[in-house]
Amino acid sequence: MLEVARKSEAVTDSELQRCSADKVCLLKAPRVRVGGHGVSGPAFVDNAAFRSFTFDTFKAQVLDMESAAIAHVATTNGVPFIVFRALSDLAGGGPGENEMLVFMDLAANNSVAVMRTFLKALPD
Repeated sequence: MLEVARKSEAVTDSELQRCSADKVCLLKAPRVRVGGHGVSGPAFVDNAAFRSFTFDTFKAQVLDMESAAIAHVATTNGVPFIVFRALSDLAGGGPGENEMLVFMDLAANNSVAVMRTFLKALPD
């Protein structure tokens, strides 16, 4: 699954939305990245110092609240899995207020676009 995801990485960058339905746009175009380090836990993080701590300690490029639960259930049941994450905010790293509410739908739509590209690329 990871190899299929790597093959579909470049194709998907051009399909990602940069602006939300109400025309609020990201400063930078969204990108697809396969691999890297992420951490998952029970709390929403909107704290630049904690974000820096997780990077310094774990080299975490992503913080989320759901992936660990998916990994736990799949691993416990012996089911291979892959997690698609779209970031909706910068965990305290943005210049102003947290942007999660503005970009939540945008992140969800982009995550679905990546997942669809991945599913189409899976061998029969």
